[in-house]
Amino acid sequence: MPELPEVETIRRDLEKEIVGHKIVDLWYDVPKMLQPNAEAVEKIIGRHFVSAGRIGKLLLLGIENDGTIGIHLKLSGRLFIRKQTDPEDRFTHVTFKFEDGRELRFSEVRKFGYVKLIENAADLKKITDEFGPEPFTKDYTVDVVKKVLEKSSRATKTLIMDQKKIAGVGNIYADEALWYAKIHPETAGNRVDAKRVEDLYQGIIKALDQGITDRGTSIDDYLDIYGKEGNHAKNLNVFRQEGNPCLRCGTIVKKIRVGGRGTHFCPACQRL
Repeated sequence: MPELPEVETIRRDLEKEIVGHKIVDLWYDVPKMLQPNAEAVEKIIGRHFVSAGRIGKLLLLGIENDGTIGIHLKLSGRLFIRKQTDPEDRFTHVTFKFEDGRELRFSEVRKFGYVKLIENAADLKKITDEFGPEPFTKDYTVDVVKKVLEKSSRATKTLIMDQKKIAGVGNIYADEALWYAKIHPETAGNRVDAKRVEDLYQGIIKALDQGITDRGTSIDDYLDIYGKEGNHAKNLNVFRQEGNPCLRCGTIVKKIRVGGRGTHFCPACQRL
């Protein structure tokens, strides 16, 4: 699933490519991907995109008259900016067509992703209020991380991936952040001491920032809106590095499952 760095890369590119452009048509072949329904989303035809925002992994594309289009890529969704004359992209199920002959295509092999019309600011707030504080904002503090961890005996990795607690951290960057902080992924949240809480706060920022700098991690499905892979896979410290020596101490990286997810860590640097 695309995480904060991948979605932020897409957001920045969309800001350059679609803001100010008029939607002249909307094509779709899987109506269930349009929320609350296809007829509602069709109301955007004739309106311009005016902004490109995001919270966590959810894209929030502003349209005229206070509306917002929310797009969630889920596990395998991709957005491509194309000319209308370009060859078809496989598994494209929604297409926004613009006045200049270009289009934004939403390709989703599993059909789990969605395009949602959010009609006003009040409805948008209801959605954004469901997310926890996001790294890189003033609301994300050491105290936030402390509160996420201190009253729970659940695994630290599971806690920091809860979007209601911290927005945007998924499997890749949770492993990377925990490696930076030298915390075993299975460590109970309430056993993480103050020093490690500070380290984890910084580790989350560092892991996400490096992912953004590298334009995301392309290991499974992720491509940017131009169809190009991100560069971060070659710079990962621990995620999917099982069998390789830890870059910090040389111990062989191991893989376990935490909360049903493949999880990578150094057994020497990250002791339980």
